[in-house]
Amino acid sequence: MRKAFFLLILLSLIPSRIFGQEKKDKKNSIEEIEKPDIRYRKEKEDSVADAKLKKKKNFYFGEKTRKAFTRKNTRNALTFELFNVLRQPKQADKYVRRIYYHNKRERKVVSVRGRGQVINRLLHGPYQKTVDDVVVEEGMYYYGMKHGTWMYQKTDSILYEKVHYNKGWLQDSEITYYDEATKTRIKEVMPYRYGKREGEYFLFFQSGHIAVRGFYVFNRKVGIWEEYHNLPGINRIKKQIQYPPKFHFKHFKPYIRKEWNRNAKPTYTSAQIK
Repeated sequence: MRKAFFLLILLSLIPSRIFGQEKKDKKNSIEEIEKPDIRYRKEKEDSVADAKLKKKKNFYFGEKTRKAFTRKNTRNALTFELFNVLRQPKQADKYVRRIYYHNKRERKVVSVRGRGQVINRLLHGPYQKTVDDVVVEEGMYYYGMKHGTWMYQKTDSILYEKVHYNKGWLQDSEITYYDEATKTRIKEVMPYRYGKREGEYFLFFQSGHIAVRGFYVFNRKVGIWEEYHNLPGINRIKKQIQYPPKFHFKHFKPYIRKEWNRNAKPTYTSAQIK
């Protein structure tokens, strides 16, 4: 009798458990349908690689350029110059002594003194010169001026010089200005390399014309230095001073070689000139 009673209770509980399990399964299935699979979406989105920004072709220092070259064939070697030029004429710097541009008529790269003039086909961007497929000169131009690191090597691929420029001047040069706030009118350029005065020195009048120029080697003035008259609209030489031809000539006494008046008429010539 007791066994029959427990069997009856057990049979009465089975339907409620089955119903409860069905209700739970139904609830879980609804939640699975309504709840988005975040993990799957994230994996799907991350599987797409980020698009790379396309580098602008022949675009340097904010300017669009075009490629150009020169070719010179001699008996001994074949020389190529590969470079980029500006598409539009630009005004050259009025102080830098060497501004490079492509003379299309003569089919060669030439340099002129910067006077603020407008020049067509200024070199702007990478430059490379090869002789029989050996790179002998390589660097960068900025509006016709040498900029950054320039490498020079011989035809046997031996590097013999590396020069650092900053917009036409040696990178370590000390430059002072008449207008220090805006830095548009240069007063003096003192060249430095490896901690020593080395290279071409310039002193300018406020007009922008040269007052003095010459060369330093190992902190010493060498060669011929020139001084100029301060005349409106023109650069006219005033005198030449001879310094030792080599920096190690310690007992050499500088002397005035020649002098001119404001009308370019010679007024003095040293007897030491042979």
